[in-house]
Amino acid sequence: MGMRPLATAFLAAAIAVSASAATDTQLVADAKAALQRGDVDQATKLYEQAVAMKPNDAKYHYYLGGAYGRQAQDAGIFSAMGLAKKTKAEFERAVQLDPNYLDARLALIDFYMIAPGIAGGDEDKALAHAAEIKKRNALDGHRAYGRIYTRQKKTELAQKEYVEAVREQPASPKAHYYLGNFYLSQKDWKNSLHEYEYALKLDPNYMPAHFRVGVHAANSGSNYARGEEELRKYLGYTPAEDEPGLASAWYYLGLIQEKQGKKADAKQSFLQAQKLAPGSKDVKEALKRVS
Repeated sequence: MGMRPLATAFLAAAIAVSASAATDTQLVADAKAALQRGDVDQATKLYEQAVAMKPNDAKYHYYLGGAYGRQAQDAGIFSAMGLAKKTKAEFERAVQLDPNYLDARLALIDFYMIAPGIAGGDEDKALAHAAEIKKRNALDGHRAYGRIYTRQKKTELAQKEYVEAVREQPASPKAHYYLGNFYLSQKDWKNSLHEYEYALKLDPNYMPAHFRVGVHAANSGSNYARGEEELRKYLGYTPAEDEPGLASAWYYLGLIQEKQGKKADAKQSFLQAQKLAPGSKDVKEALKRVS
């Protein structure tokens, strides 16, 4: 084979690889869009195709497991059992492919703590994954144990994990953010706001903390002006995959406006949320209240 045919062959191979990568990437992008508009079945089909195309991609198995989990929430009891097993299998496969994929381990922890034993729930396995996470990342390890203890309603132990994370990493905005989220879940308005503000003091550009200040205002019924300002700031940002979505920011902005009696403004915010998350039951209920 001469140099020109050889070069042509290499070029054709490169184009084929590029086309394949673009195809599975597009499938995943389309699946995420389907989830946003509430079409879980379509998202699941697309993720299944992506997994078939790249069976050794841990992220794709993780995404597919999440989609099966979403399907299980709305399924009848017999279908839900099968979907639960599929969810667990996909998360486990993701961890097998990449033992350092901590999001997949955290998802497995949630599964093991929520699912009944007959569907694969297992607190001992959840604790084992928490231990593995802690070996790899101390902050996420505290977070993992905190989630387990919260599910077990061992509130003091959960709080201890998050407080310990802040003690170990006082300069980490994430550590303060996670502690703030714990306090927020306990409706401890004073301490949750303190942690979010401390996170922002450490890093004014840590956007999830801006979002949570808005959530705090909506849930606590206080600091409405500050909450609206922070949510609008977040709405000018493009969240990462593991950060709160913009639909949630519009929703909480609407709640703040609704609580102030600004029904017209609230309706517009809820409509923006609905555009981004058409399947959200919370948004639908909110629109009924202000329409």
